Amino acid sequence: MSELSMYFSCERKLYYSCRGHEQFHSSSLSYIEHLVLKEMAMRYSEVLNGSSSKDDVLSTDLDSLLLQVMDDLSMIYPDEVSGVTPEEMNEIAENVRSYLPEIQENLSEQTENPEISKIAELISSSDDEPYLQSEKLNVTGVPYRLLIIDGFFVPVMIKTSKAPENGVWNNDRLHVTSFAMLAEEKHGIPIKSGLVIYAKSGNFRKVNIHSNDRRQVLKGISRARKIKDGKMPDKNESALCASCEFSDMCNVKASLVSKLL
Repeated sequence: MSELSMYFSCERKLYYSCRGHEQFHSSSLSYIEHLVLKEMAMRYSEVLNGSSSKDDVLSTDLDSLLLQVMDDLSMIYPDEVSGVTPEEMNEIAENVRSYLPEIQENLSEQTENPEISKIAELISSSDDEPYLQSEKLNVTGVPYRLLIIDGFFVPVMIKTSKAPENGVWNNDRLHVTSFAMLAEEKHGIPIKSGLVIYAKSGNFRKVNIHSNDRRQVLKGISRARKIKDGKMPDKNESALCASCEFSDMCNVKASLVSKLL
């Protein structure tokens, strides 16, 4: 599923990754920050559960959460942080601390949402990351949670980016849809929605799953297999290209032979 998620993000990232190029070095500061945000998002439900609809999420609560995550990081990810200096860890902590005001504001607003409060309570009462496998699609994946709400399964995943102004990013919609399709095959029950937790902005965003989303996932699985077999996809320019780890090599255009594969 990680390869499919990469495909939804950028087809060329999948191409380079399948040929031995790492998207992130395991000890790069950007990757460590990603891990910190992921660990924080795993505990947002606890923050929401500890706040009533009449109280704001306190900045001191989030700062304490950040300090706890930074303290736990070396025990959870010993290999990844082994080469990171204390000064670099402090730099990462300060970067993440700059996101806390927005996270606080968004979490506070969501204490007023009964649906989000219910979801946060369910997440807190579960510690399973279910392994999902589809023989039909030949795809596996592990969502953060697979909740049961009003008799329906709801896959939950964490993204360490900021949420868009409304809804979810399109590649995240397709990623959560793919989890839904795997869970449907395992449990035999149609899944209507999923949830994306955006770590950098503290948003819990519901996703309604439509037939077109499922169609795009099937198309993505087929195209991803061709890319893994050697087909270089066309380059699609976006605002994220400037900070991409593969930007230098990505200037190579797909050859005519590659396009015909």
